[in-house]
Amino acid sequence: MRMLILSSKSLLQKEVGDLKPLVEEIERYKKRNKNYEIKFVFFDEDNIFSIKPAKKKPKEIRVFINQIEKKWGNIQTVLIIGGDRVVPFYRLPNPCDDDDASVLSDNPYASRDDDFLIPERVCARIPDNKRIDFIIKQLNKSFIRFDKSFGMSAAVWREASKNVYKQIGDIKELKISPPTTSENFNSDWLENKDFLYFNLHGSAVSENWYGQQGNEYPVALKPSNISSATGFVASEACYGAYIVNKTEKNALSLRFLDQQDIIGFCGSTTIAYGPPAPPSGEADLIVKYLFEYLKQGLSVGEAFKNAKVDFARKMVRRHGFLDDDDQKTLLQFVLYGDPLLKLF
Repeated sequence: MRMLILSSKSLLQKEVGDLKPLVEEIERYKKRNKNYEIKFVFFDEDNIFSIKPAKKKPKEIRVFINQIEKKWGNIQTVLIIGGDRVVPFYRLPNPCDDDDASVLSDNPYASRDDDFLIPERVCARIPDNKRIDFIIKQLNKSFIRFDKSFGMSAAVWREASKNVYKQIGDIKELKISPPTTSENFNSDWLENKDFLYFNLHGSAVSENWYGQQGNEYPVALKPSNISSATGFVASEACYGAYIVNKTEKNALSLRFLDQQDIIGFCGSTTIAYGPPAPPSGEADLIVKYLFEYLKQGLSVGEAFKNAKVDFARKMVRRHGFLDDDDQKTLLQFVLYGDPLLKLF
């Protein structure tokens, strides 16, 4: 199996400085993952494939990946190193009538053709967080099972969240906001867990996630609530995976990834959708399938890809087509972290 690790030398250097420690760590990463043939390539430098370097344009970078595949053979996994200023997200047309001007997506990097909705490859991203030690940390993670989970939902989505959370835990233990808020949140709840699940409100401009009951929107979780979390994080919050011009100080996704024992994060880059009650759809269903595949022992990357494929099949069976919300859901959910890690 082939894995392409991709970044920009010049742009990543601007964000994190000297890249020598990263290059050395990736060599060790290759040796630890001998089941994969792994190549590390800078798209803006001369390379072993003799492919013309690409500019910092998503379309050019995608062509660069596909040209490598033509020379090397099918690539099963693409791992992007760096945030939006290094390897930019695609800005895709928003199929929904909402406030998002576009949908930030990594889906095109996972697709061989021009249908970006359903991934053909695993595609994950390790954001740079403006720190080279942050990137290296993601490449050095491992996991110990605890057979416990944590979940938190806005009160208005209680029933929908229970339907997802029951895949990984006892619905009686699901925290509801309100009454649970950042002020009475116990950081110990996030310790020694396999899965961390959140169905809360989010914002592109706020570092917090919010609960809801009627017109009340209390802060449910803030970065300072996270100190020693473990496991895999799945968030349905709007903008839960939005990291443009952010760090661990003002993005919960990066705060989670900065924990040594968090092995991955799945979330949405834009406004996300989901029903208030079962049956599961949109964000609920993507996360539900993701949990199921992770429990079956698939790698984080394979579980994420399969969850999107199954989501698309389910929605076509249910409606006969993929509606606007379904399309946006497929595009907006991204995976951060090492895609080769497993929970089971």
